[in-house]
Amino acid sequence: MKHLQTIQYMGSKQSLLPYIEACLNHYLAAYPLDTPPSTLFDAFAGSGRVSYHFRDRYTVISNDKLAFSKTILSAYLCTPFDTAQQHRCRQWIDILNNLPSTYFSQTDQWFTNTYGWPWNDGKSEDANGVKKVWLHKNSRKIDIIRHQIQVWRDTEEISESDEKVLLLALILGINKVSNVVGHQNGYLKRWCAGAQRDLILELPSIEPRPSSPHIQYVGDIFDILKQVEADIAYFDPPYGTNNKNLSVATRYSSFYHLWNTLVTNTRPTVFGKASKPISTKGYTEPLERNKRQVVIPKFIRLIEEVRSPIVAFSYSNKSLLTAKDFEEVYRLAGCDMNTFRLYITTHETNNQTKLASKGGNWIDRANPNAPLTEYLFIARKDPERYQNTNRTTRPNQSIDIESIPVVDQWLQKDEDYSLPHQTWEYSENEILQIQSV
Repeated sequence: MKHLQTIQYMGSKQSLLPYIEACLNHYLAAYPLDTPPSTLFDAFAGSGRVSYHFRDRYTVISNDKLAFSKTILSAYLCTPFDTAQQHRCRQWIDILNNLPSTYFSQTDQWFTNTYGWPWNDGKSEDANGVKKVWLHKNSRKIDIIRHQIQVWRDTEEISESDEKVLLLALILGINKVSNVVGHQNGYLKRWCAGAQRDLILELPSIEPRPSSPHIQYVGDIFDILKQVEADIAYFDPPYGTNNKNLSVATRYSSFYHLWNTLVTNTRPTVFGKASKPISTKGYTEPLERNKRQVVIPKFIRLIEEVRSPIVAFSYSNKSLLTAKDFEEVYRLAGCDMNTFRLYITTHETNNQTKLASKGGNWIDRANPNAPLTEYLFIARKDPERYQNTNRTTRPNQSIDIESIPVVDQWLQKDEDYSLPHQTWEYSENEILQIQSV
């Protein structure tokens, strides 16, 4: 199966895709629907790897709060990309790669003024200690190319579909010349080898799709849940950290702000040493907070409000909640606990998490020597639970912290690190039931 060309992303599931698919297959064999599932809702799509992986098996409905996710997936999953479009986009890319440097004066030069810097003896910091992302030779090309794509779109010289392909090409090109370690919460002090390359756009490897049933949304997950029905709901939310002293885990809008600004072509007011949009400062969304009393009610609400008979959650043993916490979440969300299963597999810590660990932002729970273990929780539920008067959370809840007596009682207990009774382990393409510990 063809791999997706996309960005680096915290919590990427690229290496876990065979595990996720095998576990879903195993679960569906044990608890089949009346008719084979045909739709999958990827509720936190991120860089698009899960949606892309299941593109030929299900009609995929994806959502993310950040606009670049929709741009990536729209280009890959909803682009006709027939011979005519391939030829057309190749011509557009050739033009973009060869626009004269004099065009820079026709742009507002925002990307260069905000994130560009000269060689400066190899140092990417300005006089105020603000680190920059792109050498001037590349930031100027970004300004020129992004401006030209917008002009073509405004004058309808290119279609919306063409625009998505060109923006994807720009994202992939910029990804190779950025002075970052993957995320955009901070930049390197000196220009890395990649940042010294020349920005060159290439035609993305997109499969032709004359007609596509796939759908992409951008928005708050609790708003999108009201618009979606699917046979399988897959949640891959922020994992949080079990560092009790850290109130914020991963603010994805902060970690990947450059892609969002590039796609929306906005000019946000920026702040700090990383020149991040002011909108990423201060407020932290509930699902990204490092507090069980905030996150657990939101997870219950996700399951209650999603209109899907099968609900799957990705998580890990090094994250905010325990496996037993999740068992309680599923129970309080009204799932059939006879169908509740946990699938586990050992997993190598990704580079971005390793870097965060070195910075002291992540600590292990009571298992410092235990390997990182990926969790996939799955259970059946009543898809009409969202309108049940006996639901645990209140409909249309807008406040951040939802005080629920049964959740408060649960949180008063000592954390339980044991595994649920129905726990299965995936290893080397085999799935075996194991004893809970």
